[in-house]
Amino acid sequence: MLPQTEEQLAKAALCKAPEDIYSVSARELISRHCRSFLDAMRATPTELLFSEDLQKKLENAGTAYSGAVQKVAIAQVSGTKNRDVAGRIKEIFALCDGVRNRTLEAVTAIPVDPLDPKRLKEQLALLPAEGEQRLFRLNLMLARALLKEKGWDEKTGLLLTLCEADPPAADMVALDVALSEIIRLPAGLDTIIGKQGKTVGERIALLSKLASGKADDPAPVPSDPPLAQRLMNLQARAAQPNVTAGLQAQMLAAVTGTYPMTSGSTADELRATLDVAQRVRLKNGQFLGGETTEAALARRLSRLINDQNIHDLMVGAPRLAERLQRCLDLYRKMIGPQNYDFLKKYIDYLLQERTVASDVAPKSASVPERLRGLTELHTILMGAPLPSVFRGKLQLRMEEIQNNLLDESGILDRIVKRGGNSAEKALPLIDLCCNDTLIKGSNLRRVRELAQRHIKQPDFLPSILAAATDDADRVKRMQDLHDRLIEAGLASD
Repeated sequence: MLPQTEEQLAKAALCKAPEDIYSVSARELISRHCRSFLDAMRATPTELLFSEDLQKKLENAGTAYSGAVQKVAIAQVSGTKNRDVAGRIKEIFALCDGVRNRTLEAVTAIPVDPLDPKRLKEQLALLPAEGEQRLFRLNLMLARALLKEKGWDEKTGLLLTLCEADPPAADMVALDVALSEIIRLPAGLDTIIGKQGKTVGERIALLSKLASGKADDPAPVPSDPPLAQRLMNLQARAAQPNVTAGLQAQMLAAVTGTYPMTSGSTADELRATLDVAQRVRLKNGQFLGGETTEAALARRLSRLINDQNIHDLMVGAPRLAERLQRCLDLYRKMIGPQNYDFLKKYIDYLLQERTVASDVAPKSASVPERLRGLTELHTILMGAPLPSVFRGKLQLRMEEIQNNLLDESGILDRIVKRGGNSAEKALPLIDLCCNDTLIKGSNLRRVRELAQRHIKQPDFLPSILAAATDDADRVKRMQDLHDRLIEAGLASD
């Protein structure tokens, strides 16, 4: 990725020798500071760097040339000691003269034949074998061919046709760089992917797919203009580094802009923003474009994360566990400390003791169902992407609410008083220890201990087996009891 600000780019393209001006960062600097001239000529930096005619026209353009050099010089000496603008201006002019002289010498010594897709293999076979000389000569021929095409669509079409001829990887470099120069221009990109009928979110999704070359990405690639599908085919075959970087730069320009992702509802905007965030998030958790991208996404999300919008997201989730899960799913994708803090406060509010006690299950639910609902919330929190201290506080709250429900409902006392023998008392208690009814910890231990007390009574097993009809039935009852005790954590295999 190239630096995004003019000063960053100027510093990155601090050329010391004429050949440095052929670098990708220097070409981007030329593209930005000679924009009016290049637009008037409908030319790329490749054409300017390797065409003596264009170089002469730029020299004769008066303030366009000198003004561009002065702006670059000012940016490059900014913040440095023992460097002056006038001195850097002289250095840049000298570097440009070196590039022009090399071009003139090359085209004078050997006439330049424009690259022709139909004769590409023949032309490449005649190039010098040495890498640097070969690349220079190839760029001269490419510039000649591009100058014959007057529109961005024609130039892009030519470059794609040359790429489709499958030249050697070393020769693809020149085509990759030239194609990326067009992609980095808004007008050039619009020629390739089209401009109308796409929201910012859809545009970013398309750019992301083109950059990755992943055919299984669901983002649609338009058939009109056809250049988009041809570019997709190129990237799917072998993603070109400079084309990829150019597409990513356009993605980041859209992400850091102010236009909304969609033309739909706030919920649609939130979903689209989170989808874009996933597309620009790298495997290490950082973002393509670094802190600038992260801050831009955080600003977008801060305009969408509020009480009303979160409430709207809860529509269709009547159960408290479902609402908690939606909040945690959103938290997992969130960006920015301010947005994290808001969601933490919302989750804390959602799990207030009074809210949980009333909403954990339907009003008609039995006590075991309410206990199970609290255990479900506790289990969801165990895997939640929340800070450990905050998560622990919420889990402890669920345990306390469940303990209070055990006491206030009187369920344990009713079981013990209702049972006529030890089996009638122990079996309902064993059931409470199963089916994830109780939270593992003090609440589960409390009921297990009470169940164990009745299991150990001398009349427990006789009561279990009293209704058995024969030996086989007694064996089955004992096996069922053993399995149930294992499930309840009251016995081992």
